[in-house]
Amino acid sequence: MKQLILAGVGHAHLMTLRNLPAFTRAGVSVTVVAPGDFHYYSGMGPGLLSGIYRPEETRFDVRKMTEARGGSFIQGTVDRIDAPNRRVILTDGRTLAYDLLSCNLGSEVIGLPGASPHLIPVKPIENLHRAGADIRSRLKEAPLRVAVIGAGPAGVELAGNLLRLGASAAHPLAVTLISRDNLLMRYSARARRLALASLRQRGATVLVRQIVRQVEASRIALEGGDPVAFDMAFNAAGIVPSSVFRPSGLPVSQDGGLRVNQYLQCVSDPVVFGGGDCIHFDPRPLDRVGVYAVRQGPVLCRNLMAALGGKSLSLEAFEPQSRYLSILNLGDGRGILAWRSLVLSGRFAFWFKDSIDRAFMRRFQKE
Repeated sequence: MKQLILAGVGHAHLMTLRNLPAFTRAGVSVTVVAPGDFHYYSGMGPGLLSGIYRPEETRFDVRKMTEARGGSFIQGTVDRIDAPNRRVILTDGRTLAYDLLSCNLGSEVIGLPGASPHLIPVKPIENLHRAGADIRSRLKEAPLRVAVIGAGPAGVELAGNLLRLGASAAHPLAVTLISRDNLLMRYSARARRLALASLRQRGATVLVRQIVRQVEASRIALEGGDPVAFDMAFNAAGIVPSSVFRPSGLPVSQDGGLRVNQYLQCVSDPVVFGGGDCIHFDPRPLDRVGVYAVRQGPVLCRNLMAALGGKSLSLEAFEPQSRYLSILNLGDGRGILAWRSLVLSGRFAFWFKDSIDRAFMRRFQKE
């Protein structure tokens, strides 16, 4: 019996999980490896922080999805891949043999200089739920100072949703957003202006073009600026692919992403596939955003089935769209929608995002 291992359960593997019966009917044994029973949808993470969403609205029960469809679920973390011997090695020393391996191991937050027990990386998404509960509890007793480092989409959404948390609290919540560049560098000038106005009008301090020199226990030292004191800080400085591939000896991009071809297949090993944030798409580098991972899902599922059947010539190419819709949740019932040259701001934008996210969750939460 052929052994298929799904390493990680990000967005790109959801379609394969949904179609596990097709694999088992074909005589394939499927093993899913993930750190926990649940996979959280990153697009709803900021809303999870502020209480817009309950945890169960933002996550998939991947253990249940796997076992209900005839697969085996192993809770564990991948340490490295022994590609010559076709083995996956977990951090606890367990080894799993495979005939075909698919990697959807996600990304990691870029580290910052220094350290603080009060610095929280924005991934895994579960961190945001715990932080939100902690903030609500602490605001019942005293004021709180929270810093967000990084002003890409994640940082802007976090800052906006932190402001939501403070709006109805018994004590003040001071929010400081720190960016080494301008806000939302990949967005249009209009979107940047709208985001900056929203945050500042609601009371946030926004520091742009400020480089973090050192994160200390309770303050952030900046190059050329006054230090920022904090009680809690979030690291949203950016992401890099999972660190699994480089020590495994597999071909990687400069930032460590597994290099794959148009079929989402490792460029040097035809029995290794991948999708989502952990890969580097050789035909054309892609932004690491959820829309690409979701759209890779059906292609990855079909190609895994084809490869297991020995039909390598029937692999389907993944063809990413050149542009994608982006909607930011500002935390106050409003959003910013950006599509090509169109930029909309207001309640409709958040309603539209919320509708899309909830529909996506229902699609895969149904059992």
